[in-house]
Amino acid sequence: MLVAPYNDLATVEGIVATHADELAAVIIEPFQRLIPPQPGFLAGLREITRRHGVLLVFDEVVTGFRLAYGGAQEYYGVVPDLACVGKIVGGGFPLAAVCASADLMQPFDPDRDGKGEFISQSGTLNGNPIAAAAGLATLAELRKPGAYTKLFATGTRLKDGLAAAARKHGMPAQVSGEPPVFDIIFTDRPVVDYRATMTADRRRIALFNEECLRRGVVKAVNKIYVSLAHTDADLDETLGIFDEALAAVKRRTS
Repeated sequence: MLVAPYNDLATVEGIVATHADELAAVIIEPFQRLIPPQPGFLAGLREITRRHGVLLVFDEVVTGFRLAYGGAQEYYGVVPDLACVGKIVGGGFPLAAVCASADLMQPFDPDRDGKGEFISQSGTLNGNPIAAAAGLATLAELRKPGAYTKLFATGTRLKDGLAAAARKHGMPAQVSGEPPVFDIIFTDRPVVDYRATMTADRRRIALFNEECLRRGVVKAVNKIYVSLAHTDADLDETLGIFDEALAAVKRRTS
């Protein structure tokens, strides 16, 4: 296993060119945790892997059906050879899937069993009817006209409001991510890869999460997800709490 920094196309190209004969695939989160790809990064990665005959795999467990109905590959306009999806595809129930072209998926076809070309694939929750029904119902909601317009409008308002509150309180921070999933990172360094996130003030994010929770807003440790269920009233209340929480963080760390 070889590890390359995100958003560093030159390093990736050097690694792939040197080890292409040994590489089965390049695996990447197209949107890495809270870090969007820089312009041209994913397209360049697609070109490099295709040129060297190496598969490109997108981990879309977070981005699948969240950034767009077609996931990050639709949103960023780059199609990998394989993709894995989860979370939303199960509508809150345990469900995941591996997606690829018909050619790549042929070895899993039961009709090939006994012909020396079959690969058996099984899992504890394969074909779980409750998870499948929940997933289908969720995807039907996301297919409704205007669903993603609303989702992005909600996320943009929260994301921009959080950034404005950080500026108001004079805190060195950036709000990184895309409208459907983002968070505040307490650093003045541009957040372009994982190493940049390591410069963040971890105490401040812990305090921010704590102060939000005290006031009734529950968020993940390092992510804010938005939902179609959020109303304008929810957004007003949340933005007010963001402002109060940042003020409290500043008092506790000054």
